[in-house]
Amino acid sequence: MEDDNNFLIELETVLDKKKADLEEKELTALKETIRLFTSAFEGIYNLFLKKGLIAEDPYKYEQKISDITPPSTDMVLDSEKNHAMSQRLSVYDSQLDFLNNFYQFSVDFITIPRIKKIILLMKWIKWDKVSEASTEINTKIFAEIVVKITQGTDQLSNKLLNDSLNRIQDTSKKIVLLLKALSEYQREKYKFDVRSKVIKELKISSNDMLSSSENTLLKIKSNFKKLMGNAIPFYSELIKEIFTEDTVPEGKSLKSELLKKLKIKEVKSEKKREVSYRQILMNSLKILSAASTPLEQAFNNLVFNNSLIKEKTLSLGDKFKLWIKSLSGTKNVRKMIEIDTFDERFSRSKTIQLDFAEYLDSVRKKIRLLAAAGNKLSSSYHKLESASEESVFKFINQTLEDVSLITNNLDPVNVYLKSEAGRDQRKNIKGVKIEVTSIKNILIKANQKKHEYISRIEEQEQLKKLGVL
Repeated sequence: MEDDNNFLIELETVLDKKKADLEEKELTALKETIRLFTSAFEGIYNLFLKKGLIAEDPYKYEQKISDITPPSTDMVLDSEKNHAMSQRLSVYDSQLDFLNNFYQFSVDFITIPRIKKIILLMKWIKWDKVSEASTEINTKIFAEIVVKITQGTDQLSNKLLNDSLNRIQDTSKKIVLLLKALSEYQREKYKFDVRSKVIKELKISSNDMLSSSENTLLKIKSNFKKLMGNAIPFYSELIKEIFTEDTVPEGKSLKSELLKKLKIKEVKSEKKREVSYRQILMNSLKILSAASTPLEQAFNNLVFNNSLIKEKTLSLGDKFKLWIKSLSGTKNVRKMIEIDTFDERFSRSKTIQLDFAEYLDSVRKKIRLLAAAGNKLSSSYHKLESASEESVFKFINQTLEDVSLITNNLDPVNVYLKSEAGRDQRKNIKGVKIEVTSIKNILIKANQKKHEYISRIEEQEQLKKLGVL
């Protein structure tokens, strides 16, 4: 009996310390990770709405939420898929909003039943197995919507979707791990309360547990609500764990292991090392610089095609007028062309006026910049190598935007040139589609590295907040 009392005293001490540690570290990390998860989900949810793949729920803001309740997992008819998923995703979005803005993140509040509800919410869609072949109805319908975007031509939406799905997969795993750590504490706290409030009060001995375990369990259950309160569930499997710890020959070592598991590991104070992810940025830069080759080829094709048009459009009289203008010093009128281009940001086509010479000049400058950025012997490369991470990141970000804009106009400009060429000349017009595809693939890979850098930096900031770094 004295051993039991000593164990309870020691267990209470380590539980108190574990609770304080969970409040300071795991719960802070849990709240932040759920925020990141929600941000990624909202990106996908809003994309679905923007594309018209789901409908907005008109009753969304009339919902009154007081607890975590995952959306329905019931089967739906094919004819009702869109309506059902629109409503369920709306509910899911509202649940995440409640979790982020109104939920109480404390050890005392997030009990075992509430942990189970949060995990059910996180796993409502099987984020690591988003497939049309899924046996989970919501995952299956969600995957079908995803495929409608991935099979489309909108690369910006594809990228946003893939980035968000990757972020959701990463954060959902972290959330489950953090909840697991909290669950382990709650299980042992529950067993401690049963030991101190029920078993001690009912004077149940280890002999009672061993000789008549079923009767002893029934005795505990019949007095449970009176001694523990109506709000605490009766978990027979946890009470049986107590019986095991108190009756088996190796019970003493089990209790010792339990105390050891709950104790906060002492971390030796070391000089904190600043982690640098500069190499990820430099890898992004290296990938991006490779775009200079296909961009230069596309540029040469445009120049060649334009020269064909000049041969067709300039009559002897036109050439004479140009000669007179050159003698008199009259400047050439800028050649404005009208092209139809696709705006990936808003997923729509639009007609724009483009200064052809100015556009060619911007392409030429960008080719030189990219080539220099990829040449380790160039002064531009050395400047970037010695610049701050923030400066390199800004350079990459701006260059990605510039090259993307230039690339989006390459094929429309070439379509215009082809339309201006004579019938006999069109067979000689060179295409740029292969080069455009090569550039876009390079941009996707460079962007992936850029976002890897952002993720690492965000993770590092989170660890700093927790005092780990």
